Amino acid sequence: MPRLTIVSTRDYRQHVLEIEERGNGSCSVVVHPPARLGRPRLVEPPAGSATLIEIVNKAKAEIDDVMGPKPVPRRPMPRRRFA
Repeated sequence: MPRLTIVSTRDYRQHVLEIEERGNGSCSVVVHPPARLGRPRLVEPPAGSATLIEIVNKAKAEIDDVMGPKPVPRRPMPRRRFA
């Protein structure tokens, strides 16, 4: 009987994370950057047995290293009331 494979994508800071779950704890994450930033790459799992969320977090950390720190969210401007 063939194994079920689930592939999903998530957007993160102009990159696309392709998450593939193959069952039995086997999973992979491929980072697809914008065309100007290079080619897709497979994220290697951390040492030891890694869960899917650990691999996704490592992929996000690599993206943050490339893109720099996240910008501080802007405070909304107060609305002026007209009397």
